[in-house]
Amino acid sequence: MRIGIDGRMLGKKMTGIGRYTQNLIRHLLETDDKNQYVLILNENHPAVPSKEKDRFKVVRVGFPPLSIYTLFWLNRIIRREKIDLFHSPFFLAPLWAPCPVVITVHDLMGLKYPSFFEGRNPVVRLFARFFVKLFVPIALRRASKIIAVSETTKKELVEYLDLPEDKIKVIYEGIESCFKKDLDFQLANKMKSDFQITKKIILYIGNTRPYKNLPRLIKAFNIFQKEFEGYQLVIGTGDTRKLNTLKKIVTQLALEQKVIFTGSLQDDDIVALMNSAQVFVFPSLWEGFGFPPLEAMACGLSVISSKAGSLPEILGEAAFLVNPENEGEIAEGIKQVLINESLREQLIKRGLERVRLFSWEKTANDTLKLYKELIKEN
Repeated sequence: MRIGIDGRMLGKKMTGIGRYTQNLIRHLLETDDKNQYVLILNENHPAVPSKEKDRFKVVRVGFPPLSIYTLFWLNRIIRREKIDLFHSPFFLAPLWAPCPVVITVHDLMGLKYPSFFEGRNPVVRLFARFFVKLFVPIALRRASKIIAVSETTKKELVEYLDLPEDKIKVIYEGIESCFKKDLDFQLANKMKSDFQITKKIILYIGNTRPYKNLPRLIKAFNIFQKEFEGYQLVIGTGDTRKLNTLKKIVTQLALEQKVIFTGSLQDDDIVALMNSAQVFVFPSLWEGFGFPPLEAMACGLSVISSKAGSLPEILGEAAFLVNPENEGEIAEGIKQVLINESLREQLIKRGLERVRLFSWEKTANDTLKLYKELIKEN
């Protein structure tokens, strides 16, 4: 069987979809020794994602995932490469592929929330909103099978797009092995020096898009720090789309010495911060899955999380859940976890147990099983 996978979300600055794609490909190649893989990559992608070079072929294209060429041109490549099944980890795929098509859906924020595309050129933003609104529902309805990364995302697909439940398979994502309870003191001390971190750390990792709810996080920290000295809010992000807006809020609240923006971070940097922090806060207004709080748990860090979207489903009772629209409740959550050592230790223990439910090996095995079922049906 020749399986085609769209790998164009891979790159130096990978989103959650890119990380999903990278880990899925890596673990499919490790667990599947029978099938051949054809990877669609960007022209400028510097490397292939595995040492198993004899197990896959790379086909390079010169257009991005969000383009009309994805819908109509990839069909030719699928036919030319004699692909038996095509998997798009992005929510678009060829509309008339000559083989079964699987699409992974991480969330529907691009469809449901216009603010999702903020931070782009106005013309590009308008085009992206129109393109997604028009073609994503068509692509999903034409797909042979849809993988949803949570039950919450599956429910959204059924309710918002009226897709049949039996067309959607929930397969959870995994946690990378580099996220673990293991403090590199040298790296941690260097990062604290570089970023001028001189106090205890309240940590956030993620992008700055509006749904991440960072203005409320900063305001909640302001409420907290008026009562408790000795803490800094460290916002770990290389995303600059809303950075100026956030910095204005910091300035208005006179928190310039207490709120740190790190800029781009490598995984080793994130692990070091997670192992150095006192608590991790994730106040998103919506998530289809949510990597960062699970990664924090894997590093032995207590987590305060929004109760919106999939987060209660994914995190279970291993996180202290708060209303993300209430700054006072977020601040109170931070307070309770930091002053109550018993609660904090309980959350850490539950978190370390919770992350065992999520592995990329299981993700790859369940996905491969779905491939085989589809090929058999067709």
